[in-house]
Amino acid sequence: MSGAHTVDHANRQKVTLSAACRSAIQAEVAKYPKPRTALLPSLKLAQKEVGWLPPEVVAQVADLVGVSHAQAQELTTFYSMLHTEPHGRLHVEVCTQVPCGFMGGDRLVQQLEQGLGIAEGQTTPDGGVSLHKTVECMGACHRAPMCRVGDHYVESVREPADVQALCASLKAGKVPATAGTRNHDFHPAPAPAKVGASANYTPILLRHQPRTTQVSLAEYRAGGGYQALEKALRSMTPDAVTNVVKDANLRGRGGAAFSAGMKWSFVPKVPGPKYLVVNADESEPGTFKDRELMEVESHMLVEGMAIASFAIGCNEAFLYLRGEYVEAGERMRAAVAEAKAAGLLGKGVLGTNFDLEIHVFLGAGAYICGEETALLESLEGRRPMPRSRPPFPAVAGLYQRPTVVNNVETIVNVPHIVQNGADWYKAIGPNPKSAGPKIYCLSGAVNRPGNYELPLGATTFRELIENQGGGVRGGRKIKGVLPAGISAPIVPADKLDAKLDYEGVQAAGSMLGSASLIVIPDDVDIVRAATRMVEFFRHESCGKCTPCREGVAWLHKVLQRIEGGQGKTEDIDFLLSLSDRIAGKVLCALGDFATSPVKATIAHFRSEFIAAITGGRGASDDWSKRS
Repeated sequence: MSGAHTVDHANRQKVTLSAACRSAIQAEVAKYPKPRTALLPSLKLAQKEVGWLPPEVVAQVADLVGVSHAQAQELTTFYSMLHTEPHGRLHVEVCTQVPCGFMGGDRLVQQLEQGLGIAEGQTTPDGGVSLHKTVECMGACHRAPMCRVGDHYVESVREPADVQALCASLKAGKVPATAGTRNHDFHPAPAPAKVGASANYTPILLRHQPRTTQVSLAEYRAGGGYQALEKALRSMTPDAVTNVVKDANLRGRGGAAFSAGMKWSFVPKVPGPKYLVVNADESEPGTFKDRELMEVESHMLVEGMAIASFAIGCNEAFLYLRGEYVEAGERMRAAVAEAKAAGLLGKGVLGTNFDLEIHVFLGAGAYICGEETALLESLEGRRPMPRSRPPFPAVAGLYQRPTVVNNVETIVNVPHIVQNGADWYKAIGPNPKSAGPKIYCLSGAVNRPGNYELPLGATTFRELIENQGGGVRGGRKIKGVLPAGISAPIVPADKLDAKLDYEGVQAAGSMLGSASLIVIPDDVDIVRAATRMVEFFRHESCGKCTPCREGVAWLHKVLQRIEGGQGKTEDIDFLLSLSDRIAGKVLCALGDFATSPVKATIAHFRSEFIAAITGGRGASDDWSKRS
């Protein structure tokens, strides 16, 4: 195996940014209300030109943006997509998180090592290809195993021929042109027959499935698009829009399930700028619904953002995408440009006195940016760490101005509520308290992974897996289901008849959250799964809170010991005690989430932990042999 590609920093020739790159950075600075917001995108522009971010390049970016060199450097060392060391011209990252890891991700790493002739973490001698595995989810859980080559996704790399073709392309210095690259298929098989809960239901949000291409402005308007925006601007007041959304009981679809209309009503009616920030930092393992909405139903999101902005008195809105969603960002920028050219955004929207600009902003790889105040810090060009509250964002958010932060799926509901009314919305689904359409992400060991839209609460775990997911792969039994990615406690097999709404999942001992269901089959070792999940939170902790920074690292260390056959019987009690010292003692929910894979798996599968410890057996399941 070849050694890593390294650089001699002492004798390295210093780099100066080109005039074109400097001009692009200056254009970024001019876009935003505060120049510092341009710092992160400017660092990414510099990295795109140079390949990485040596200190002198970081300093040049800082000078162009107007911040100190230290302030620019602190971002460079935080985000996983910013590189302080050179890597291959093609940078390959393979997801090994749950579910990708046990669905072939670990195996793919070994296959790429063999095919490229390098070990994970190394670069080919010619500097052409570097290979890394990552526990960061990349939003392609339904297409596991997958990898990312630069900005391109390569998905469903399942067969030996797929791996061979991938290696051949990489060795030739080419980005693979596979069916899963920049052509995302959210339903690999034909749409399922309408049975059970979906028998009389026509999707509202994912109305064009199965489809991978973007809905154009003309197509969207032909189907009634932007009529709700026109209705809101011409015949409703901002308060009336807020009230209809509140009356519909639209609950936040990002995980917290807080009333969207109530959140809007908290914005004080004070002079000066107010902001809408749409959270598309979809980084939770098992979650990929917002990606499909942005890539396909882009104008539905733009219309929802325009209506929400009108309701709260906002004239400048931000869509914050996770950095890996490059194609979604391109499609959203195209939709914003289309809408602006048609008079649906910009000055005097639809001939009224309402003005609105929408910025599409990509992060750079940090799960913590899904926390709303950390996201705001990121938008302000600072290290994304949660803020102490109060004050809450509704009072002092972006640039310390009143701000509403909502999730993508939440916002795309808004045009339909405005157009059809609160009663129509509450009639969707059996529970008016948890009403409306809901997108369920289904991944893991199912025959038909993908996004499925159903009335909220109209189906159970078991029905979704059997009717939409086509059952478990290989006919295996289910060990458990993670209902909200890896952040929520696992639901064991004996509770799969619980309804998939907020109350039903809570009664089953977990939470619905973003409704990102990961199905774990009975042959997956739960100790290894728990270790991999906690590794994610250790990796993603921002480090601000000591219980999270230190405690989660210790959780991972002890789990690794058990996984490797070096565990002790007292480790189980230690893990539970340490979890209690983390949960509820941190600024944001990440610390609490990190304890779920420990406490819930021990509660339901203690015998597996004991078996891993007894006789030094360790985890019994080798994921590198799974496909």
